Amino acid sequence: MVLRNVLLQLSAFVGVATLTGCGSSLPLAATALPVATDTPSAWVSVMATPDAPTLPPTTAAPLPSPIPTPTPLPTRVPTPDVLTLDERLQIFEEVWRIVHEKYLYTDFGGVDWEGLYPEYRARVLRAQSRDEFYAAMIDMVAQLNDNHSRFVPPAAVEAEDAIASGQEIRVGIGVIVQPKPDGGFVQQVFPESPAARAGIRPRDRIVAVNGRPYAPSDGDLQGEIGTSVRLTIARPGAKLRDVLLTRQEVRASILPYHRRFPGDIGYISVPTLWVHDMGEQVSGALTDLVASGPLRGLIIDLRSNRGGWGEVLSGVLSHFVRGQVGVFFGRDHVRPLVVNPPAGPDMRNLSAGLVVLVDEETASYAEVLAAVLQAEAGAIVVGAPSAGNTETIYAHALRDGSRLWLAQEGFRLRNGSDLEGRGVVPDVLLEVDWTRYSEDDDPQLLEALRLLGGGPK
Repeated sequence: MVLRNVLLQLSAFVGVATLTGCGSSLPLAATALPVATDTPSAWVSVMATPDAPTLPPTTAAPLPSPIPTPTPLPTRVPTPDVLTLDERLQIFEEVWRIVHEKYLYTDFGGVDWEGLYPEYRARVLRAQSRDEFYAAMIDMVAQLNDNHSRFVPPAAVEAEDAIASGQEIRVGIGVIVQPKPDGGFVQQVFPESPAARAGIRPRDRIVAVNGRPYAPSDGDLQGEIGTSVRLTIARPGAKLRDVLLTRQEVRASILPYHRRFPGDIGYISVPTLWVHDMGEQVSGALTDLVASGPLRGLIIDLRSNRGGWGEVLSGVLSHFVRGQVGVFFGRDHVRPLVVNPPAGPDMRNLSAGLVVLVDEETASYAEVLAAVLQAEAGAIVVGAPSAGNTETIYAHALRDGSRLWLAQEGFRLRNGSDLEGRGVVPDVLLEVDWTRYSEDDDPQLLEALRLLGGGPK
């Protein structure tokens, strides 16, 4: 459940994007999804929808360095059983000040940030437990209402870091599930998991759990090791079937999926940019695709990808574009997005071209990825307009092990276009619920194949 929520927020599949940040009395490390520090070192982007700021002039001199290399997130300080009033006030003051000084939008998106100070200071003074204190901090940052900025208590910080590392061990059946009105849509099935052994696949729907309808509270079907759960699975074009699974420890490995279609058309689905090595995984998938011969065309599927780390964004882009392709901008700086040659295949000369699939849940750095490929690589974008939430958030590590993610940068393409509040506009608008189709019948995928001359699968 934690993993699914993080991916939905971020890249944050977590909030997700690359992060960096720094702090006050104790050194604060920043990481980006994009994450950032006062001196950017890592970055992340997640979804957000405040009013667009005044853009810096297009003639602004870019910073000399390329996209920063993310630094490891700081080791979490063990959380004491009790936070003293002084400690609570110090954390409150620090969070309030960082937002006041560094938030991307000087009008705070219409929020009276100064006016919130006495209200939330009073809540901090009244808090009788850590949970009450953290609830107040979460609520205060949530007032920014940009879908990116957030306060994360220490325990949730550990979960975030495990997800980003790709080393998270969870107890469950081994799936990431997205709740839908008629069940849980299976987005990912982890290798060597109970779900994988039972033949559950992405695009399946879990319609019932132990005989009653799937509910959002079921999440990813986690639970105690050794416990069993009976699921009713719906698959497009197939009959309902029941499976009985026993929960076990599973490594939450999030992997890209790729295949080769007739006509030398490659396909790669990139589910998230949040996992640190997703860039290397994509490079490996592209290497596998070209191993059996050159490709004429390629389809990159970014549907439901909610962003992730800047280093991953840059790594994926490197196979398709070169040089400066846009700029990140903050209150008082402009930072170029510069793409360098890749370690893997050069995919810039596909004779049939490149198609990118997006939907309304494509967000953050996944939107930046799609927009850059559209503007700089001539990619045809197919699907529904993306979310329009592209800020870069910076991670500020706090003294108790909690973390503040704060939107501190926007992004605009080399042509001056800002995606915030607008999203990526498809060249071929095809608004269908692709999650209800099998891969063989997916209308958006079929249209991509048609555009590339791949013909029927």
